[in-house]
Amino acid sequence: MKLLSLLPLLPLAAAAPTNTLAARGLSVPSAVPEKVRVVGVSLLGSGCPAGTADVQIDATKTLLEVTFSEYIIQTGPGTKAADWRKNCKLTLNLEFDEGFSFSTLATDMQGFAQLPKGSRGLCTNTFDFTGIQGQSYYSLALPGPREGPFTLSANPDVVSWSPCGGTTAIMNMNTQCNISPTREQALIAVDRISGKITVNVSLDWRKC
Repeated sequence: MKLLSLLPLLPLAAAAPTNTLAARGLSVPSAVPEKVRVVGVSLLGSGCPAGTADVQIDATKTLLEVTFSEYIIQTGPGTKAADWRKNCKLTLNLEFDEGFSFSTLATDMQGFAQLPKGSRGLCTNTFDFTGIQGQSYYSLALPGPREGPFTLSANPDVVSWSPCGGTTAIMNMNTQCNISPTREQALIAVDRISGKITVNVSLDWRKC
């Protein structure tokens, strides 16, 4: 079976991103912090073993990219329960200029799936901020039959903002993918071309 690929978050380059907010029909924040940087990352889960994920912020401070290189879900003969479902909980500590707050505006997933007729892949993501009630949630369904790349975009059902009054905020993201039924041979995994699963998260900024 070929390797499949799913992109939950992508690394951001210093150059302007190809997938800008304006190009996607989303409003560009009127003001963004001059400085935004990742000061702490914690990863836990079967989809993100140590050393297999990367997090970056692009030059516009409006795109967050997290890349996973060993996020593989597969079913069928020879697989076990641990292969049918994978997850990764990412805790991200961002530091930025005082007087700003941010939220997750939209999320893109790109990748590759190989699913026979009767199989169904499902990926879900939730976002929240430590100390703030409310979650941003989206789910991505991948029904079979299909074999090839895919691009799925989602806007959060619930928008929550990082707390005001500080220069740091902790964002939690929990991503999970599974395939059912488990008896059929199917795969959602690392792209054999890019070798990564990536999710792009657009950030919306506002002044407090």
